Amino acid sequence: MNFFQGDKACVNIRLQIILATLLFLILFPFNLVFADACNDASRSLRASFQVTQGRGGIWGYMEQNPSLRKDSVIGFQVDGKLQRVIVIFEAQCVKAKKPSKENYQKIESILGDARMIFNLRPGRDPVKKIIGRINGLNSNLNKLIKELEA
Repeated sequence: MNFFQGDKACVNIRLQIILATLLFLILFPFNLVFADACNDASRSLRASFQVTQGRGGIWGYMEQNPSLRKDSVIGFQVDGKLQRVIVIFEAQCVKAKKPSKENYQKIESILGDARMIFNLRPGRDPVKKIIGRINGLNSNLNKLIKELEA
């Protein structure tokens, strides 16, 4: 007896089962691949963050330089906000609404800006320039956090 032979109701049920199975097979692997990509992106951001934190973070950088020490609270804030954007991204990976590639690139760019601050030296670069870069990073983080939480 052929699979598609029989009364109309049985054939309809069999077709619905086949279509549901195909739909499941099409959609399920896609979600797994995207989840892996999101987790890979999270690990990449976390590793990039660890580069700056391995050196003591922006706060540690400012505390090590006597000319920046009086403003080191800003560095502490920046470190916390860097951690926060990564946690927000990781939380979005777990939710049904995944973060966009643009958000990943924005976070990656800000982490790159944070790493670049370590290349500035108070003896070589004006202290006001360094403080300005850190303040700029702080305000960019504020904007990004608002974007990510919206």
